[in-house]
Order: sequence, then structure tokens, then C-alpha cells
Amino acid sequence: MTKYVIDKIKRELEIHQVSADIYYIENVQIETVPFDNYDSMGIAYPIHSFNAPKIVIDFAKKLPKINSMNTFIISIAGDISLFNLSSSRLLIKILSKKGFNVFYDKQFIMPSNFIVKDDEAKVKSKLIKISEEIPKTIHDIINLVFYKQKNSCISNIMTFIGRIEWIGLLISNKFFYASKECISCAICVDNCPNNNISIGKNHAYFHRQCGLCMRCLYLCPRHCIKTYRLYKFISFDKWYENDELSVMKIK
Repeated sequence: MTKYVIDKIKRELEIHQVSADIYYIENVQIETVPFDNYDSMGIAYPIHSFNAPKIVIDFAKKLPKINSMNTFIISIAGDISLFNLSSSRLLIKILSKKGFNVFYDKQFIMPSNFIVKDDEAKVKSKLIKISEEIPKTIHDIINLVFYKQKNSCISNIMTFIGRIEWIGLLISNKFFYASKECISCAICVDNCPNNNISIGKNHAYFHRQCGLCMRCLYLCPRHCIKTYRLYKFISFDKWYENDELSVMKIK
């Protein structure tokens, strides 16, 4: 879902004759990024447990210290929730210490890919709204319009509590398993941003670095990545059939 929004943002920037490069956090070598060649930087992420995912926080911690760079943040949620309004708080704190000036922090609402699956009407409504919001967002980013989400004590507290998920992920190998239909095609291995999956003798094996992005579950061509009974709440069985959200576009 995050990639969908970022691709639209890049296209809108190009309409305004502003060039932009996209780096994927799981693949980028920070020392190879030519920060001096850019006027600003953006970071986009899906909200996990009212926070930026740990992989994003770890990425921010590895960024070099710079004199100053205007920075915008785009976060993606599956629905409107007051608890999500502080999701960028820790990320902004880390970026500020590194010299990145966060002037814009915007949340977009996309179809849910966790627990609840939106019906087709709701999917269409959310995608239309995204298309309507992108031009205004790009106008604001280009013109350095200051925008921060109005968080609250409650959202700050929930964000802090939500980081318990990072501890829970240490037992993430207890969440997922590959059923007997697994043919060891390694699509899940190649697309896991945390390098959490390996191919064993007969099927895929899960380790302790899961980020709960669930790419493995939705990209598996044989639908053989399953969740144990106690964790059935963390996924739905089938990805959206909407053409704009084709499963291959989430890679």
C-alpha cells in the first residue's frame, strides 16, 4: 500500500518537473546515497501498532549527520484512528538529531491489509480520495508548507505502548509457517525486507526478524504461508482483486 502512494507521489512530482529517486529501505546502502545531490528527503512507511515499523526506525538511526535537509514524512494507515497520529514521533526525534528538518508529516488512508479486509466499495472510495489528496500534498511539499498532525497525550501513550510489538517480533517464528503445499520457490525469501525467511529441506522456514509486513503471505503463488491458530487475527486469506492493487504491485 505504501508503494502505491509513493509511486503516485513520484508521478505527481514529475508533472511539476521535479525529479525524484526512490530508495527501498530494505535494499539501500546508506553510504551510497548522494545526499548532497538532493534538496529534500522523504520517508514513507505503513503504520504498525501506532508506530513507524522498526525497520524504518533502524534505517533512520543509520543516517549520517548533516547540516540541514528539509524532510517530509508520509505514513499509511488502514483506517482513521486518533491513536495513529503520533506514529512519526520517534522517527522525527531521530531525524531532528541527525540534522533533517521535518516540515511535513502526512497520513494517507489506504485499504487495510491487516485483520480486516475492506469491501470493494470502500477500496474504491479510499483510492479516489488518495488521488484527490496527492496534488495538494505535492503542492505543499514543493512549497515547503509546514504541516504536522495534531497528536494528543492519548496517541503519544498508545504509540509508546505499541512498541511492545518490537519485543513480540522476537518470537515471530511462532506466527507463520509454510504448509505442505510449499514448493520452495523462494519468492517469500526474495521479497522479505528483514531477511527473515530461508528455504530448508522441504519448505520455507521463519526466523526471529519478522516485521509483520506479510509480503510472504500475500505473494505466495500457492497460498501456502499460513498463520497459527492463535495468530489468525493478523491476516486475511486473500489479497485484493482490484486491478490497481494487483498483488504483484506490492513487491
